[in-house]
Amino acid sequence: MTEQQGEFSIDQLVDDLKKAALLEDAKAQVKSILERTVKNPEWVGISIPDYADDDVILFEDDSVSIWHCRFQMGLSVPAHDHQMVATIAVYQGAERNVMWFSSGAGGIKQKTEILVNAGDVLQLGPNAIHSVSSAVDFDSCAIHVYLGKLTTVERSLFDTKNGIVMHYDGDNYQRLVSADRA
Repeated sequence: MTEQQGEFSIDQLVDDLKKAALLEDAKAQVKSILERTVKNPEWVGISIPDYADDDVILFEDDSVSIWHCRFQMGLSVPAHDHQMVATIAVYQGAERNVMWFSSGAGGIKQKTEILVNAGDVLQLGPNAIHSVSSAVDFDSCAIHVYLGKLTTVERSLFDTKNGIVMHYDGDNYQRLVSADRA
C-alpha cells in the first residue's frame, strides 16, 4: 500500500493478501493487513473503484478468495456458513452480522449480533454461521477475505424462519432473499 503517497491501490491490497494467505500464520497476517487498510476508511472509500455489482471477486485461487461486498440498505443476506476462516474489513457504513448457532435437527438459533463499523475488522472461524445486512441507512461496503476457494466449497444456507438447512446455491439464495422481502 502506498500510504505515504495518500493513495489506496486495490491491486496492491490483493497482492498483499495473496502473499499473506500462503504464510503459516495466514489468519493473523490477513487480519493485520485489513486492519491497516481500513484504519482510514474514508481514504479507502474515495480510492476504491465503483463496482457495478454487489459481490465482486477480486481474486480467487486454492489458498484465498478476495471479494468486494456491498450490502444494500434494506436488504439482508440469509444465514450462511463459509467452511473456512472469513475476515471482513468494512470501509463504508456498517455491517450488522447476526451470529447463529446450530440447535440440532437442522435448526439454528440467534446467538448474538455484531456491528462492524467503517474502520473495523471482524474475523469469523470456519464453523461460523451469520446473516448480514447494512446497519445504516445507506449501502455498506467491505473487503471480505476467505482462506480458501469459496466458490467451490460445499456450503449451507439456513432458512431461519422454518428451521431448514439447504445447499448454498443461487436458486436457494434467491428464494431466501425473496422470502425475507415478503
